[in-house]
Amino acid sequence: MRHWYFRTVTPELSEITEKALRLSQGEQLTLARTLLESNEASGDSGVDAAWEQEIERRIQMVDAGLAKGRPFADVLRDIDRQLGR
Repeated sequence: MRHWYFRTVTPELSEITEKALRLSQGEQLTLARTLLESNEASGDSGVDAAWEQEIERRIQMVDAGLAKGRPFADVLRDIDRQLGR
């Protein structure tokens, strides 16, 4: 895990994170979307609609087995490597 994670995460957030990681992929995507939407400032509705369509398209691709995901830990490791962390 990341060093910053241990410095900034409260016990409550740690518990919620552990529970979220046990959700199915679809449930995790729904949770992520809900959290992102709850923090959005009022934006361009055209852009919002386009992103909604893109999100739905990607979910359908995953559900149909036409897209392959990567473990989140691998993605974070790649980002850290690219940022020189």
